[in-house]
Amino acid sequence: MKHAALALALWMGAFAGACGSATPPPETAADKDDFDGETLPGEGSATADAEGAKPAKPAKAEKTAEADEGEEDEAPAKSTPIQTTKFEADLKKIGINLKKIPELEKLPSAQKKKVMPLLQKALGFDTCEGCHAEGDFKKETRDMKVAREMWRNFVVPLRSESGGTLFCDSCHAGNEHVLNRKDKKALQAFMEEEYQNKLSRANKEDMECGTCHGDAMETKIIEKLWKIPK
Repeated sequence: MKHAALALALWMGAFAGACGSATPPPETAADKDDFDGETLPGEGSATADAEGAKPAKPAKAEKTAEADEGEEDEAPAKSTPIQTTKFEADLKKIGINLKKIPELEKLPSAQKKKVMPLLQKALGFDTCEGCHAEGDFKKETRDMKVAREMWRNFVVPLRSESGGTLFCDSCHAGNEHVLNRKDKKALQAFMEEEYQNKLSRANKEDMECGTCHGDAMETKIIEKLWKIPK
């Protein structure tokens, strides 16, 4: 009888080895992060529920070279063209000299408080926490630093091709992210057409790629030129 049980056990082991283990191997970190570029992270959870399995957390794709160059996960399907600002009249009411716009941090407190709602609308934020830390508006955040530098480097020195006011909504149009960086050649053509050809400088100098990217054509403007870490 013992010999029969032993033979049965050996036969079952051979069968399992040929067909594979009934228990799947434990999920590794690499499995969780795997992304084929087509299936969106999190897809398949409905199937997992139907089969009675616990749905896995949405997979997080590994950073690519394009992401390292500044591509955002929230990148729009199409880059946003330059448009005439909708806030020129509001800026005039606030008392800002549109021919010589001061830097954001140099605005008097009363003017700055009135400018903040315009920034919020221009960037499409629902609340002030788009830039500020919740409950502590005086706390320095990365987004506050970026907003100051964008004002300093774009709103202050740049104008529309006709010399009109350039404001945050001229590029953002109610959206935080305005550039699709997936197709580099298309992006370059877009920036030349929209930024280089449709913008001018308040000091009347030529509008060139280096106006924003520096003489060395640095693509990581925020981190490399403005020295604001991620």
